[in-house]
Amino acid sequence: MGYSLQALITLRPALRACDLGFREARVVHLSQDVVMIPITDALYDEVGDGGAVERFWKLSPGLEGLAKRLSAAGSAVYVEAEFFGGVGEQNSVGWAEGQRVLGPIHALDAINHALRFLGVRASSGQDEFDALGLGSRRETLEWLGDAG
Repeated sequence: MGYSLQALITLRPALRACDLGFREARVVHLSQDVVMIPITDALYDEVGDGGAVERFWKLSPGLEGLAKRLSAAGSAVYVEAEFFGGVGEQNSVGWAEGQRVLGPIHALDAINHALRFLGVRASSGQDEFDALGLGSRRETLEWLGDAG
């Protein structure tokens, strides 16, 4: 069974301070005051502004601009993961005060690094990824049912 996720993640106060300005942007509220904007094909196409940045699949210059705007009021990260049959990778990068300050990280625990950067805390026996329930959906599009 596969797993795929591409998303911008920030804290609720940063989101409140920033007008997303994109029709296709959907916000999913997670625990610990964390919010996620799933990067669907429709949002990726709407944001546009060129192809992928560096070794990322869906981080375009336009999405990086949105992350920088979000980070003006609080840290923001872009995370992506792609796994099938136990083989795959994770990638992440983070911004604060409009500047890239984390990564890029290309490692099997790249998402946990990004979530720790945001201040996500894990309980004993779990990691930050599990603390937010990011494994509860297998595909980015499945998060849209939780968007509000």
